Order: sequence, then structure tokens, then C-alpha cells
Amino acid sequence: MLGTVFEQIEKAWSADAGGYDQVIQKQLSNEKDVNHWQDELRLVLGEKPLHVLDVGCGPGFFTIMLARLKHNVTSVDGAEGMVERARINIKKEALNTKIYKGDAVLLDKEKEDSLDAIISHDVVWTLYDPEKAFIRWKNLLKAGGKIVIYDGDYRRDQSSLRYYVLKLISDLINLFMEGKSRKKKQHNSPGNGFEQLPMIRHKRPQYDQELLLKAGFSKVEVTKDRFRNSPLHLEFWRYGYQGKRFRVIAYK
Repeated sequence: MLGTVFEQIEKAWSADAGGYDQVIQKQLSNEKDVNHWQDELRLVLGEKPLHVLDVGCGPGFFTIMLARLKHNVTSVDGAEGMVERARINIKKEALNTKIYKGDAVLLDKEKEDSLDAIISHDVVWTLYDPEKAFIRWKNLLKAGGKIVIYDGDYRRDQSSLRYYVLKLISDLINLFMEGKSRKKKQHNSPGNGFEQLPMIRHKRPQYDQELLLKAGFSKVEVTKDRFRNSPLHLEFWRYGYQGKRFRVIAYK
């Protein structure tokens, strides 16, 4: 059953790959976004080049940010459409990074005790078995390694006034900027497996912290994502209705 859910989800992400690629093209051309994420990644990873796995890389924005900072990056995504887009974007940047299609929960091509860090950006909420994933990720890390999660409390409180107001503002901004109504993404369509995902049934990041400690991480730090949650940034008004963002760092 879980395999079927995984296949449904990754098929939906592949169908949406073109739209997400357009988003990261805008991010890559936005100096403020690029500077923020490079400063943020320097903060959490340090200046020394590390062996980093970008899990659920999508069209490759974080892969590119990490490679520009001289890290040795391997990237994986379960959706073939996302992997294809990422390969094109990485080639444009002339970056020497490895990317392949794989299951973010199993990561069966990676060796244990081989990674300095694992990074995921808006991925954990889509995992069909986050508890199993966190155990696997921990085993892949070297001693002293860490995982860094950027995610949000997505698909919760969708009946609240806050959700409806922010969603209306988001739709109006999209209409003004794109000149057309937002096209409904495949992963937002009913019956594609997303409604079965564990993370959307729990309050986050509290549940992330619980699972990470259960998986055996020695320390877990939770921080609000001030950049993505800030009304001073356009991203908040375009995507803030989806849920509040956060950062979690878990140390092996």
C-alpha cells in the first residue's frame, strides 16, 4: 500500500515539475533570495566543504546553492520530472554534482556513516514514513553529522479565517503578477495519495522533534523560519496560506 502511495505522490510531483521549475528560476534571479539562502546555509553548515545529501531536491535550487558554496553535493528526488529539471539546471550552472531518482525514505544507494549533512527543503511533509526515514538518515550520517529540515505545518487549519484571507491575497497577487488565475497543481488534486501522509495529521514541528529524538538523534533544535514567515517578503504573501514555516536541525 505504501509503495502505491509513493508512486501516486511522485507521479503528481512529476506532473508539477514544470511549475516548480519556473518558481526556482525566479528565485535564482532574485538576489535577495539567493543571498538569504547562501547566508543561511553558511550558518547551519559552516564554511568548510562537506559531503551533503540534498533529499527531495526538486528542480535543484538547494543543490545549486550548496554547490556554489563548494560543498560536495549528491541530490535525490523520487519524481522523474523533478530529476530531469534539476539535471538541466545543474548543467546550466556547470556544476559537478551527482543526481539520481530514488526513494527519500529508503535511500538505498547511500552508504552508512558517509555523509556530513542531509538537507531537505519542503520534503518531510511528503514522506510516507517519516519515522523510518529519520532512522535511515541518521544511519547515513558520520559521527557528529546533522540533518537540516526546512519545512512547514502544511495542509492543516485549512478551514480557518487566516487560511482563507491569505489564500485570497495569494490568488490576487498571482493574478496581478502572472496575468492569469493560478493553475491547480496535480499534488493539490484529491485522490493522489497526499491525504494519507502522516505529517499532515500532526502538529509540527513538535511531531518532527518527537520522531527525531525517537530515532536516536542526540539533540534537536527547532527555529521559526523568520525569512519565509515574514510579511516583509513577497514569498509570505504568495505562499503563507500553506502553513507556518520552520527549521529543524538534528545532530547525530
